[in-house]
Amino acid sequence: MITLSCQLFSQTGPGGVGTNDGTSSLVLWLDANTISGTTGSIITTWSDASGNGFDFTVGNGAVYNNPSVNGYPAFNFNGSSHYFERAFTAGITPANFTIFSATNVSTSGVHKAVISNRDDPAGAGTAGFILYSVPGSNNWEFWTGRASGSWQITTGGTSTAGNWASQMMDYQNIANGKELYTNGSIDGISTHSMTSNPSRPCRIGAGFNEAAPQYYFNGDIGEVIMFNTVINLAQKIIINNYLAAKYNYTLTSNDIYNKDDGANGNYDHEVAGIGRVDASNLHNDAQGTSILRIRNPSNLGNDEFLIWGHDNGSLVTTNLVDIPGTVEARFTRVWRASEVNSSSVAVDVGSIDIRWDLTNFAIGSTAASDLRLLVDTDNDGVFSDETPIAGATSLGGNIYQFAGVTAIANNLRFTLGTINRTLTPLPIELINFTAKEVNNDRVKLAWKTATEINNAYFTIERSTNANDWEIVKSVDGAGNSSTTLNYTTTDNEPYTGISYYRLKQTDFDGNFSYSDIRSVHINELVKSTIEIYPNPANNQITLIGNKNDLKSIIIYNVVGQNVTNQTIQKKINTSKMEIDISKLSGGTYYVKSTTAAFKIYKR
Repeated sequence: MITLSCQLFSQTGPGGVGTNDGTSSLVLWLDANTISGTTGSIITTWSDASGNGFDFTVGNGAVYNNPSVNGYPAFNFNGSSHYFERAFTAGITPANFTIFSATNVSTSGVHKAVISNRDDPAGAGTAGFILYSVPGSNNWEFWTGRASGSWQITTGGTSTAGNWASQMMDYQNIANGKELYTNGSIDGISTHSMTSNPSRPCRIGAGFNEAAPQYYFNGDIGEVIMFNTVINLAQKIIINNYLAAKYNYTLTSNDIYNKDDGANGNYDHEVAGIGRVDASNLHNDAQGTSILRIRNPSNLGNDEFLIWGHDNGSLVTTNLVDIPGTVEARFTRVWRASEVNSSSVAVDVGSIDIRWDLTNFAIGSTAASDLRLLVDTDNDGVFSDETPIAGATSLGGNIYQFAGVTAIANNLRFTLGTINRTLTPLPIELINFTAKEVNNDRVKLAWKTATEINNAYFTIERSTNANDWEIVKSVDGAGNSSTTLNYTTTDNEPYTGISYYRLKQTDFDGNFSYSDIRSVHINELVKSTIEIYPNPANNQITLIGNKNDLKSIIIYNVVGQNVTNQTIQKKINTSKMEIDISKLSGGTYYVKSTTAAFKIYKR
């Protein structure tokens, strides 16, 4: 038996700030950890994990190294030709923004740009922004353009050359509204009025000036995060602690989470947190990419934070020894918390609600009454001498909550157990499942498992509408395995246009479960002559194409449901159509004509 994970769409962004479904202020999240590749190979696409689909698919790419730092991958840029690019996209050229990056910049004497949507049209002033490390000093600079006059430069006094570090810059058109941070500390502040980039592409690992790339980055980039607003101070602190734990460097200010230190056990992974600087700067609900969500603190005061991470143990219930007498098994994975203020003094944020997302984890009848929260209250690293906490309730959708928990405190470890391993087994991990087109005529399916128990076989299923499924191929499982296994197969006769894939796993006893659905576009997206604008759009889109292209227009949501009846179509002439999409909820949709299919984003 294996089971399959998915995320609860609430505060699932970096550090638990924003969501990864495209509905929050998180507009771009480039994380090398979401990329599959061979170490030492050049990858030319860096996919966006924010849910907005702002993938960087143009440029020469960069060298993928896994692991690069602390067990995590990163891209290495050679300083002369490597970069990722995305065509001008309004969503990542906002008037206000906050940007984080995690880098290991080299000591070479060249300009080293991390992110740029710089526009410098001849005779037309400047626009956009750029973050880069200065030749010689290797100090960081944050440039902004203006409609007339030269670039406005905010220069920091900190060099991070040769070491992993983070940079943060935010901009809003107010006094002292342009800020540059390095490793969590303010590195430069100024008052500038930026003119937004009106047309130029955005680049990672290179700057942009009129047409050609320049200012090539030399070193490693692990992550770039962008919000289309200036997030609050508490959220900035939480994300800085998330990055510092993940990329194994020390913050010089507001180093709240110290469980990433070796002396504290290296709980470096999927760090997220809640906290409050003051009434105007707080964050009280966070999950990140983990299955654990903490929210609703009853006594969160000024300068108080609760930040947590885990030891990267497997999400399997193989620990049958270090458990209290009434518990039959617990997760191998263990979490640990820092509950302190900015001076590292212990605080108490009050009771909290702890939610576990066990979607598709348990096969059969999962009973909330079987679940137990285990907290190492005496901090001796042992759970067997603790009293299990009962009282979990099902919130639906395989979400289970322990409400009003007071046992979590600074420095304590915790995990989840079950008193009935047969009826309420806890997750066995599917690490990932991907479906990618190859040469526009095949689809490569790949998946990875951490552990398998009683696993008979996998089935690849395919659909044109995400409702009606057919079997493509079957692949034998390993039966029982405690090591990481990789599987691949190919659909050599995929549908043209949009199609959907899912992975079904079947036990020897007939029980089965499904993965999340993946979508693939073949052929028609490349051949299409239709233009759609604006994209993203608020209330209306315009389609321009030939008569046959516009003969039939159908709109689907991301799960394949036909939502055309929620829109109003108006043909202007035989080659132009306007569609009112104001009644659609914000998110991703597919517009399908008689010859092609397109992805659009409704704000």
